[in-house]
Amino acid sequence: MIALDHIAIWSGNLYRTTIELSRLTGIGSADGGYFPGLGLGQKIISLGGGVYLEIESIVDHRMIVERGPVALELERQTEAGDCFAGLCLRSDDLAEIEAFAAHRGVEVSSEIAGGKTLMVPGQKRGKAAHAPDFLNSWLLGKPNVYYVDGLGTHSSSLPPQPGTGDVVGLGVTSIELGGSEATLREWLGDLDPATLGIDIRYNGLADGLYAVGFDSSAGPQEIRLSPITLQTARRQSAPIPLSETS
Repeated sequence: MIALDHIAIWSGNLYRTTIELSRLTGIGSADGGYFPGLGLGQKIISLGGGVYLEIESIVDHRMIVERGPVALELERQTEAGDCFAGLCLRSDDLAEIEAFAAHRGVEVSSEIAGGKTLMVPGQKRGKAAHAPDFLNSWLLGKPNVYYVDGLGTHSSSLPPQPGTGDVVGLGVTSIELGGSEATLREWLGDLDPATLGIDIRYNGLADGLYAVGFDSSAGPQEIRLSPITLQTARRQSAPIPLSETS
């Protein structure tokens, strides 16, 4: 059964954006590490219930010089400001992810262009099986699904750094998506969005994530940002390779 896992936010400066979101919500942040193969660093803000915000920006600008596709896309997408980049689901059933991959006509992948290394002493997180690849899903305004076998080392469980905020997230209650329920169900196939257990509102605009609502110890809150800019025709005809070897 699928569940909401995390929401990616792309920023020109993850420190600025994280501080602003923590001031807005009162929820503290944790250091989420970096992706050495992508040139991206991240901060984590837990919304509760095993769901977190993943704020990302470029920290290794060699990836721009070397024309890294994800770094270049993030730079392009954030020219006008922060945006919701992706809606990420999870399942603890690998067979369910394999069936979803078959529905989308792709292979289940464990490659994330070099993997993820945390900048947190004594903690590491490796690669995770997922489908389809995150970038080409997000650029269609659609979710991808990760295999997560328990939340023991999940990023949502990282403790906030002292002084970054005292409010506690109590779980996501709603999301606002573009498109329609029919288009989301077509994308997900046998995966039922109703099992997410949250209110899903559809605004009929371009696909993507527009808002997330959640409960907190300070009361109900909502974060609203522009969605990622879609490049549907190009992505369907020529997906972006995440690395030279993928």
